[in-house]
Amino acid sequence: MSRVSDHRSTEMNRAPRARVWRRLVAVALGLGAALSLTMTASPVHAETTLVTSSPADGEKLISAPLQITATFSAAVPNNAVLTAVCEGSPAPLGTVTVGADGISLIAPITGSLPVGTCNVTYSVPQADGKVATGGFSFEILNPDTADPADVGGDDTDGGMLAVDPPPVSGPLGLARVVAYAALAALFGAAAFMVMAWPEGVDYINVRRYMRTVWVIALVSNYIVAVLRTSLMSGKSVTAAISPFGWSDLFDNASGISAFARVLLIAGSFIIIARPERLLDPQSQPLAVGLPAAAMATFAFTRTVDEFSLLGVVSGIVHTLSIGLWFGGLLVLGQTVLVGPGDDDVAQAVRGYARWIRIFVMAAVISGLISLYSLDGGSVLTSRHGRLIVFKAVGVAAMVYLGVALRQYIARNVAKRREVNGRTAAKLRRAVMAEAGFGVIVLIVTSWAVATLPPNVDPPGTDKTNYAFVGERSGGVFDVQVKVTPAMVGANAVRVDVYSPAQGMTDLTVQFNPPTNTTASITLSVPLDGAGAARLPMKEGVPFGAPGLWTVIVTANGPDGPLPSVTYTVSVMSGSGESTDTTVATSGTTVPAQTGGTVVVPLGSTTVPAGIQPVTASVAP
Repeated sequence: MSRVSDHRSTEMNRAPRARVWRRLVAVALGLGAALSLTMTASPVHAETTLVTSSPADGEKLISAPLQITATFSAAVPNNAVLTAVCEGSPAPLGTVTVGADGISLIAPITGSLPVGTCNVTYSVPQADGKVATGGFSFEILNPDTADPADVGGDDTDGGMLAVDPPPVSGPLGLARVVAYAALAALFGAAAFMVMAWPEGVDYINVRRYMRTVWVIALVSNYIVAVLRTSLMSGKSVTAAISPFGWSDLFDNASGISAFARVLLIAGSFIIIARPERLLDPQSQPLAVGLPAAAMATFAFTRTVDEFSLLGVVSGIVHTLSIGLWFGGLLVLGQTVLVGPGDDDVAQAVRGYARWIRIFVMAAVISGLISLYSLDGGSVLTSRHGRLIVFKAVGVAAMVYLGVALRQYIARNVAKRREVNGRTAAKLRRAVMAEAGFGVIVLIVTSWAVATLPPNVDPPGTDKTNYAFVGERSGGVFDVQVKVTPAMVGANAVRVDVYSPAQGMTDLTVQFNPPTNTTASITLSVPLDGAGAARLPMKEGVPFGAPGLWTVIVTANGPDGPLPSVTYTVSVMSGSGESTDTTVATSGTTVPAQTGGTVVVPLGSTTVPAGIQPVTASVAP
């Protein structure tokens, strides 16, 4: 099976194995150092500075945030201080904590904020004994007089504002770059053997290369899944190491894709154990399909709450094209052109030059579609759009070098049956230079993933335009209830709890009808403290009659029963009222009753981006 008789195989097998490993280690160390320098937000001895905040500096809000977050350029100690003053009075902030990323300060808001300007200040002790200080401000507008054009959120989002989340931590960003590059190297190598260099599966250095990049891809993508679980769940990194603790990844398609990617890479071991499976017609679809599917999962990175067919399709084409382009460069520079070769090497170089044009064209076109899908016309006005423009500069440099490389191949390799040492060295330098720009593109891509494009809503955003928005009760039991469409039939309900922050039990919302001929409804809300829960329309509260419904919210606090909160909701009959005697609730059919109570469990817990700060009466 091995072609050790040809000149190239002799040269490769003669090279000491230690020299190959030294080259791989040197490349890995150089890449790691370059990535670390690029991803670091500030020099080692530079003063810690504010990178971003939520709310952003100067941002105008119709709704008060649930918490204030400040993200810095370096790790912050536990004794860092964050304070806020709104309209001359100290803001009601809870205990300030360091975020899971280690570079953020998070201060929960435990009470109502007044309409007006809030000034936030921070003090972050430095390693050299100095203290970095600074601040930012935001403004809360009067919801009755504010113009929706004055704020950055959607004026139909039910009183919630979309805010740009802080960037992902440095370790996760670095892990993403390595994970993408290593998987692209594995996928590109597999595709390269099938399309341009079938003889490559017999070379010892090719087998070593594929085994190395497979290990790096598996480990780095496993680390990405661990860090994402830690950030999503609030667990420590050590607690998220076991895959059995990755349940938080299954909350959305983005997390599921990270989990699936680890499994698909692990399954790709079949081509590491036996690379000849890439050429066997029976095993080839699975051998190539596993790394291709793993590569395609990167297209779901932004799929959280909403699914965009255009975005996902263009993302899949883009990731596969980039994988073939960048991965092809790596396998060409690290295995094919490491020395002179005979006819099979010349054919491999010509095959790469022939296929790369298609990959580059597909990558550019799909990238433009993705840019339009994510940023629309805000390419230069959004942070994500500006990063993509910067990425486009790196892609343009790769295209330029690629064109020059193909021209050189056409002149010096197109009609030759071998590649001499001088030609191989020149081609290798050009290939690795193009791959170097590819690394920069991957770094910028990882940075852009941590930002929020204008056309993407942040996770947990509720865009429902509720017909009834109850007032916040304030006090020790600070809650708010929202209902829509407030008509006979199924209704979506949302319950927001601001206090107590924790230790709450038996939270229920009872809907009492205007007459005793209609069933009352009781919601059992799965919240034990500050947060929000939502019952979607398809599982909604079944209002059986029009009129004034009384809504009573009750719960037990850490020290006993909390004061109940009462609302009155005007339920309309609706022009299209059905004469059917049943309504849907929690996926079952419940008959309209005469008296009695229908118990409806409320849906899963989510954390809102911000709620309208108003007041309500509290029943003793």
